[in-house]
Amino acid sequence: MIAMVLAAGLGTRLRPLTEKIPKPALPLLGSTLLEENLALGTRLGVREVVVTAHHLADQVARIARSAADRLGLKLHLSIESPEPLGTGGALVAARPLLDRGETILLLNGDVLTDMDLRPALERHRAERPAATMVLRPMPAGADFAPVEIDREGAVLRIAGLGREGEGVPHLFSGIHFLESVVLDELPTEGPSCINRQGHVSLLRKGKRILGHVIADGRWSDVGTPERYREANLDLLEGRYELPGREAIRGVFVSPEAKVSPEAELRAPAWIGPGARVGAVPVGPRAVVLPGARVEAPLADGVAYPELG
Repeated sequence: MIAMVLAAGLGTRLRPLTEKIPKPALPLLGSTLLEENLALGTRLGVREVVVTAHHLADQVARIARSAADRLGLKLHLSIESPEPLGTGGALVAARPLLDRGETILLLNGDVLTDMDLRPALERHRAERPAATMVLRPMPAGADFAPVEIDREGAVLRIAGLGREGEGVPHLFSGIHFLESVVLDELPTEGPSCINRQGHVSLLRKGKRILGHVIADGRWSDVGTPERYREANLDLLEGRYELPGREAIRGVFVSPEAKVSPEAELRAPAWIGPGARVGAVPVGPRAVVLPGARVEAPLADGVAYPELG
C-alpha cells in the first residue's frame, strides 16, 4: 500500500497563520500536522508516500523530507502549479507514482486523529469495494457535507449526490482507501474532487463505495484557528492516544526558548523553541508555539508565532 497526503491547499480558514506557514507545517507540540499524517500511514505499514504541495511549496517539501527521514519513509513530492488541483486532480497528476495495482491510502493534510484504521483497511481488503471512506458519526448541529450509508455500510450519496435509497448521514474523516479504478473516473486535466466527481460517478454506475464508521478515538480537521487551538491543548493534556505522546504533567520548556526568571509557569504548559516569555504568568493549559512572544498573561490558550 502506498499513501498520499494532500498538502497543497491554501489554508484560507487559518489565515493569517497560513500566510507565512503552510497548514501542513503548523506546529503541534514539537511535531507538525504533516508529520502526524505520515506517522498515521506508518502505523498501517506504509513505507512509501506521495506528498502534494502548492502554497509555500518549499516549506512543505522541507517539512516532508525531514519527517519522512525520521519515519523511514520513501518520499515523492508532487508540486501542483500554477494552481492547486483539488483532491481529484492531485491523484491524476501523481498517477504514474500511484497506479501500480496497490491500494492507495489517501489522507487530507489537515487531519489529526488517533483512530484505529486497521479494521477499515482489513474490511476494504476483504470486501474489495472501489473505495472505502472512513466515516465518523455526524455531530449534532454540524454543517459538514454528509456521506449517507445504508445498513450494510454501502455509500448511497455524498453531499446529496449519488443514488436513491434510505441512508444515514455521517461525517467524512478525510481518509480513504482507494483502488485505481477511482482514478479512471476523474478528468484527465485540471482541478477536480475525488468525492463529488470520482466517487459519485462510480455510485451512479452502480459500483460499490464502502463507508466504514469509526466512533472511537479523537478526530479533528484542524481547519480553523479554533480547531488548531483545541488540537494543541488536547495534545498537551494527552487526549489523543498517539505513540510517543503523553500528557504533559508539568511544564516543558525548550532549551532554545528564552524565559524570564520572573515568569510564573503553571502546569500543564509547553514552551517551544525560539519562544520568548516575559515576566508574566503562563498556564495552566498553555501552549507557546515556536517563535511566539508572550508579554501578557496566557492561560488556557495558545500563543502563536510572530509572522512579521
